[in-house]
Amino acid sequence: MDFKYIVVEDWPFLSWLASCPISGSTINIYHGKNVETHEGWFCEAIWDGPFKAGDFSGTDIVFGSGGHIRDNKSIFVSSATTLDRLQYMVGPDNVYVSNSLICLLAATKGTIDPEYQQYFEDFGTIIHGINRYKRTLATSAGIVNLVYYNNISWDGNTITETPKPQFTRDFATFKKYRDFLKSKLRDISNNISDKLRKHPYTMLGTSSTGYDSPTVAALAREFGLGEVISFDTAKNGECDSGKEIADILGLECHVINRNAWQSGKLPEVLFVAADAKGEDVFFKGAERYLSGRVLLTGFHADEMWSDRPIALTDNIVRFDQSGMSLMEYRLWAGFIHFPPASMGIRQIRDVYTISHSMEMKPWNVRGSYNRPICRRIVEECNVPRDSFGRKKKASSVLFFKKTCFLSEESLNDYKNWLQQHPCPRSLIKSIRNLSFAFYYAMLRVLSSIFCWCPAFSKKLVDRADREILFKRVFPWTMERAIEHYAMNR
Repeated sequence: MDFKYIVVEDWPFLSWLASCPISGSTINIYHGKNVETHEGWFCEAIWDGPFKAGDFSGTDIVFGSGGHIRDNKSIFVSSATTLDRLQYMVGPDNVYVSNSLICLLAATKGTIDPEYQQYFEDFGTIIHGINRYKRTLATSAGIVNLVYYNNISWDGNTITETPKPQFTRDFATFKKYRDFLKSKLRDISNNISDKLRKHPYTMLGTSSTGYDSPTVAALAREFGLGEVISFDTAKNGECDSGKEIADILGLECHVINRNAWQSGKLPEVLFVAADAKGEDVFFKGAERYLSGRVLLTGFHADEMWSDRPIALTDNIVRFDQSGMSLMEYRLWAGFIHFPPASMGIRQIRDVYTISHSMEMKPWNVRGSYNRPICRRIVEECNVPRDSFGRKKKASSVLFFKKTCFLSEESLNDYKNWLQQHPCPRSLIKSIRNLSFAFYYAMLRVLSSIFCWCPAFSKKLVDRADREILFKRVFPWTMERAIEHYAMNR
């Protein structure tokens, strides 16, 4: 078994598609121009080992994706997070594997059902963990299988999902856990800058007034991190710039207007096409800083570093989908997404024990927003206690809300698309939409009646603000995204 590489100049920098002939020996790898290709292995990945060896299937500290041949089998490796994924489809003569759903459907000429309205809910099931998500997506070309975290093995006849190797590290104390994080950051720093890389990377961090990104920045500055990006405001308009913290840490900070993404052409498409939600679209405003970078973010920290995680399980359960919608966009922008909090994530119970240990008591603060591990790491870098971690904020763009729905150009394009894809049961659909409108109006009325109970009233308002048209946004974005691929194979 061997790989044959075919570069496709018009593809995104980091996308790839493996065409595996059934009972054949040569696998064609179509790829963008920044994918690293070598005899017997290829990648758009970083990991905690020497780049020359290409042994990214033997670790659970790997970000990005790739494939290599071992013992006459091809192993396709997924990122060790649930913020990226692989997908594959079994055809009559070939099995196709790709790090991009858009690429896979473009190559197989597959389309999704424009009338199906549960894509948002289906993709969102990954927050329940890697053993409890919806694993398939129906298309006109066949069933697409979605693989998060785990790897894929192909022996020429059978394709199987294979678990990543698991390691049990000693997280008995804060120092041991912090030393683990630092040692892996050092290993990855060496990997990304290896002289054997045709396209080496440099680190780019993020900084806000919360806990997670300052913690990542404080850890990584020892290992080559010199720059961060920071978005000026949170979604509620409050200041969320982390420039003051970055200055204390000695990092160059590029402050980005959170709404800068809206000036692009159909800017939502690649983000919504990733997970049918698209909440990380604000990163597009920082596009000029992203190419050739390893982007270090605070995603997964809501679970790993919180003193109140949603579940103490190795299943990688999350609060929400934040970070997932970067998975298609990053291939075009040319960066690797690396959330350091995900390292060792299957030992979340051990990290939780550290957070609640007596040694961490000086860094415990009152209130619901409390992350002792983060507070200790950042404060020990001389960042004042009052300058971070005071209030939970977020920059997410929630397209399912009327107030956050599509930018003007995108909305016009989407409405034209809806006219071209009418529901055959249009009368029933119209009645249903009218019913929804009445339902949401009633929720608004009830929210004012229950104003004496702010929490309940807010829930009613949030429900009343749902955008009816959001249900069919994903098929529109997929169609537009596929149009970008020039399948010159």
